[in-house]
Amino acid sequence: MKTKFTRIIAIVTFGLIAICTSASSASAQNAFRGKFTLPNDVRWGNASLPAGDYTFSLSSTTMSGRVFLQGPNGGAFILTSVIDERNEGDSSKLTIEYRGGTSFVRSMYLADLGVELTYHAPKTPKQDVVLAQGPVSTEQVLIAKK
Repeated sequence: MKTKFTRIIAIVTFGLIAICTSASSASAQNAFRGKFTLPNDVRWGNASLPAGDYTFSLSSTTMSGRVFLQGPNGGAFILTSVIDERNEGDSSKLTIEYRGGTSFVRSMYLADLGVELTYHAPKTPKQDVVLAQGPVSTEQVLIAKK
């Protein structure tokens, strides 16, 4: 009887510790929160995003940093490919690249943190590869701190 009671107490204690630990990590401060408006549909990592208003939060500026987006079609996590320390001015911005009829987020510069997050272009299926894809162009989308 005493052994069962001890086990129950141990399990309850372990459960409470797990709950308290997860609650404190969930309430951790984000490195950056912001908002922007996409003028066109774009690809960002593995996510396809329609034009519209978005809010986001960056969990940290480490290599494992994740951007959580909230927009017209719900939320998505975007993993960071490369993070570089930079000083490109006072304005935070997204750089959208247009190539071969596809637009995608190439980078996100966060002026307050002095970092640029770089993302890879989406892979093009082999049957869709065209030898002469035309010029590459870019567009800057300003980010407002939230």
